[in-house]
Amino acid sequence: MQSTNLQQILQAIDSLDDRQIPVVLEFILSLKSDIDHHLNSSQTVLEKMGGYPEFLLDGYGDLSDRDVRKQKIADIIRSRHQARNYE
Repeated sequence: MQSTNLQQILQAIDSLDDRQIPVVLEFILSLKSDIDHHLNSSQTVLEKMGGYPEFLLDGYGDLSDRDVRKQKIADIIRSRHQARNYE
């Protein structure tokens, strides 16, 4: 099966115009580069995002409770308002 695919690719390349070959080669090299980068990346999604969001770690209680979330959002808005208007 794999040799059949390879033969089809080689036949398609053989039928290309000389001006098209560099474009196809560049495309193939970009695919290889993307795969190599993906395989060598050892960071988790969370690490790529910069770690845990600090506002979730400040021990504000159970954020699944609506009243707690509402209070947390109100506190953030209040602190941003004070920072903007009283500096």
